[in-house]
Amino acid sequence: MQRETTPTNFREKRSSTRIAHECPIPSIDMGETGRYPEELSGSVTLLDLSDGGIKLRVEGMLPMEGSIVQVRIPLPERSVTLPVIAQIKWANKVRYRRYHVGLQFLV
Repeated sequence: MQRETTPTNFREKRSSTRIAHECPIPSIDMGETGRYPEELSGSVTLLDLSDGGIKLRVEGMLPMEGSIVQVRIPLPERSVTLPVIAQIKWANKVRYRRYHVGLQFLV
């Protein structure tokens, strides 16, 4: 099993603290203005979150940087999902068909 690591040249750009919170994300919709959104194929897991965004592990299709997405974040204590709109700011390949993806909240 290959271990996932953070690059040694990584520089934190956030002003708020990350909170580790691993849970599956039921769906992500990617779309552009004027067309219907497409659901991102593959497995998506929330790894951490902060005031400004979230970090995901995506297995399957590589999400495109700059894309606007709708993510439904599960709130298990309330048995609901919280829909948020975010922009994909970065995507790093971890291994074959597995990526860490940073999203910035837009609203």
